Amino acid sequence: MDVTTKLSHAEKRVTAFDLRRVLESPLTDLALAAALAILALMEAAVPTRHGSPLVLLAALLATAPQAVRRSQPWLAVALTFLGAVGLLTVGVNRLPVAVGVSGVLSFYTILRRLGRRAAWSLTAGVGVLLTVGFIAQGPYWLYRGGIIILITALGVVAVTALLADVRRSRSEIKEVRADNLETLREQAAMAERARIAREMHDIVAHSVSMIAVQAETAPYTLGDLDDRVKQEFAEIATSARTTLTEMRRLLGVLRADITTAPETAPQPGLALLPELVERHEGVVDLDIVGEPVPVPQAVDVSAYRIVQEALTNARVHAPGARVSIELTYRPSLLVLRITDDGPGPSGDTSNGHGLVGMRERALALGGWFQAAPGPAGGFLIHAGLPLE
Repeated sequence: MDVTTKLSHAEKRVTAFDLRRVLESPLTDLALAAALAILALMEAAVPTRHGSPLVLLAALLATAPQAVRRSQPWLAVALTFLGAVGLLTVGVNRLPVAVGVSGVLSFYTILRRLGRRAAWSLTAGVGVLLTVGFIAQGPYWLYRGGIIILITALGVVAVTALLADVRRSRSEIKEVRADNLETLREQAAMAERARIAREMHDIVAHSVSMIAVQAETAPYTLGDLDDRVKQEFAEIATSARTTLTEMRRLLGVLRADITTAPETAPQPGLALLPELVERHEGVVDLDIVGEPVPVPQAVDVSAYRIVQEALTNARVHAPGARVSIELTYRPSLLVLRITDDGPGPSGDTSNGHGLVGMRERALALGGWFQAAPGPAGGFLIHAGLPLE
């Protein structure tokens, strides 16, 4: 494996690294639960304070459930609450910090699972319970630092709820963006299909029009024909005219009010590639492999459009890059290979609207299409268009 390939693979691994996925993995939760349990046990097991087995068991019960808080959030909350109550019951005057962190994490996880209204209702309920619990402790808690502790606890609950609400809002925004992006992709695909339909209409309509004209003029140019042959020519002309009408109606549906070039604009082809290359802002190498042969007009137009879109992508995403265009004529296939020496793709190569159009054109002709990072860097467009 050469150095370039190794660097490419390393870059893909770095790009694929997702810190959020690591933080939310079961192994991370297990490690967090172990760390909180150790801290709680160390604090509860100080010899001069509380080292009884019941205290240690309650401290473990209040922290260990963090290992399953994502898969079983309500169970984790219940066990954490029982552990905290157990610590207070056996005589611990102050809960370990690790137990408080465990409770906050369990509470946050529950809030993430609930809807916005239910989450804030639960937050209000927890605040009321905390206030009632502190008041029930009597004047000692109210007048000897209890007010500060109560305000701090309520503040932590409120901040936790706000953080959960912010995270929920971000998730909602992300979902809306994903839906909008999918809609844009579908619209781009439909728009490109409409353009392809117009081009195919122009190509096929010319041939069908010639059939209609020849069928109508045949009785006059072929001399004496019996009535049955004349009727058949008339039926051919009528069928051709009907086909043209249906094609125009179908095209009107597919275009979906998308305006491109005027209907009378001539369709470009491979003969105009040198002119297209000259207009490109950058160095372009154009190579023809094999003996050029006449190609169907649909292939001619699609090949030009694919090269045109590839040059546009190179100009936008890799300005100044050197582009190589290779057209290979095979007995039944025209192969296009367009590469550049730019920085290459920065993300998923299936999202670009231009790539959607190129793929649609190739598949519409029964061919194939590939878009991927180049073997030596940059970007590669590879397509095959059948000639038969």
